[in-house]
Amino acid sequence: MPFSLQAFTPENILRSVYSSPIKVHKNDLGFSLDLSYITRELIVCSYPVIKYPQLLYRNSLKDLISYLNLHHGAGNWKIYNFKAEKGASDYSDEDLVTALFELSNFCEKASASAGPLLSTIYDPTKSPCKEGHDSASTQSLSSTRESLLERVGHYIQRYGWLDHSPPPFTLLQEILDDMHEYLIQDSSRVVLLHCKLGKGRSGSVVVAYLMKYMRCSLREGREIFVNNRFKVGLTQGVTISSQLRYLGYHERFLQADHPSNWSKILSELTRAQFMINSFEIIHLLSAAPVKLESKTYTMSIKIQIYNRNRDGLIDVFDTNNKEQSIDSKPHSNLNRVSVGQRITESDIRISFGLRHKGSAFIDNVTQLTSISHFWINLYWETLACSRSESTDHYTLDKLANEQSRCRDRKNFAMFSIKWAELDGMKGLQSKGFKLFETFTLRWQLL
Repeated sequence: MPFSLQAFTPENILRSVYSSPIKVHKNDLGFSLDLSYITRELIVCSYPVIKYPQLLYRNSLKDLISYLNLHHGAGNWKIYNFKAEKGASDYSDEDLVTALFELSNFCEKASASAGPLLSTIYDPTKSPCKEGHDSASTQSLSSTRESLLERVGHYIQRYGWLDHSPPPFTLLQEILDDMHEYLIQDSSRVVLLHCKLGKGRSGSVVVAYLMKYMRCSLREGREIFVNNRFKVGLTQGVTISSQLRYLGYHERFLQADHPSNWSKILSELTRAQFMINSFEIIHLLSAAPVKLESKTYTMSIKIQIYNRNRDGLIDVFDTNNKEQSIDSKPHSNLNRVSVGQRITESDIRISFGLRHKGSAFIDNVTQLTSISHFWINLYWETLACSRSESTDHYTLDKLANEQSRCRDRKNFAMFSIKWAELDGMKGLQSKGFKLFETFTLRWQLL
C-alpha cells in the first residue's frame, strides 16, 4: 500500500488553529507541522511533544522526525532544544531514540512495498550511528537502542535557559559555533531549533547566527526571522528588551571582526569579577496609580544569576534580607542603597517587587501587584563605560588601569534604565504598579 496520512484529522485542525500566527511549512506527508524555514538550513518550530492532550495541538515528535528524514535524509539534521523548564509532555533523549528506533523498523518493513519514498525516510547509510564504523559493518540502526543512545548527541543538543530571558553570553556563542561546525561539514545538513513556541529564545539564536555567520546586521537578522517565521503584522519576533540588549552585545562582539579576537574577548569575559556598590532610584513609589505609604510599603530589589542548569535563579543579593530597607525619603527624588556585593558572573538579573511591611498574607498578595526585571552583562556594560580607543581596550588589565585613574573608582561603571524599558511578567510589557522612574546600578571591576 502507498505511504499516506490523512490531512483532515482533529489533531491537524487544532494544530492549524494553535499555530495561526505562524507561517507553517507545507509538507507532502499529510500532517500539520508548526515548522518554518528561516533559511535553507535554519528551521524553527515549537516544542514537539509525545503525550496527549498536547499532541492535539503541538508537533508530534515522531511526525517531526519523519518529516526531517524524508526531506533532508537521516543523519542530515540536528535538533537544538532551548527549553529549560520541565513539563509533563516533554521528550527525553530516550524518547527521541525510541522514535528513531520505531521509525527505522517501520521503514525497513515497509520499504519493499512502498517503493523509494519510504526508503528516503530511513537510510542507514546516512545514519550518524554509522560514523566511525568500518565499511565491513552492516549493522542497521534498528538493531540496537544502545548504539543510538550512545550517539544521541548527533541528533540533539540541549542548551536550555529560562523562558522570556536572554542566554548567558558565552552560552550563546557556544550554541552558534556548534551549529556552524555541524552545518559546514555537509551542505545538505539542516538544524532545527525550538524552545517553547519558537519565538524569543529560538529567535535570539537565529538572529545571532545570521549576524555572525551570514554577515547580517541586527536589523536585517530580525527582519529575516520575523518575515519567515510569522504572518505579516502579527508579531515583531524577538521583542523582549533584555533579549534585544543581548543581541546588541553580540553586535558589539562581532565588531572585533576576527575569530582570534572573539576568543580573547570571551576569555576576558569569563575571568571578569565585579563589586556591585550601589543602587540609585529616582521617584521611588511616587508614580504608582494609588498612593503607597512608605511606612507600609517598600520596594524589594534582588540581584540574581542563573543556577547551574539554567532552569532557575539564585539570589545573590536581596534587600529583604538586609537591615537597610528602601524607603522613600520625604522631599527627595533620589534614593541610594549601598550594596557591597561581589559578583563572579557577568550575566545578572535585577528583579523588582513591591512588599508590605506588616501582614505576611497581605505581603503575598502585594507581591503580585508589581513584577519587573532586566538582564545585563556586566562585562559588556563595563566596556561601554570605557573611553579608551586602544585596540586591546577590551582586556581586563586595560579596563582595570582605566578604572584606577578614575576619580571615583567605585563609580567607574554604571547602567541606568527607565521603568518603561524593563521586562514585564512572562515576557509581556505589563509590569503592574510603577515603582520608580529610573534605576541606576553602579559597580567596579575586581
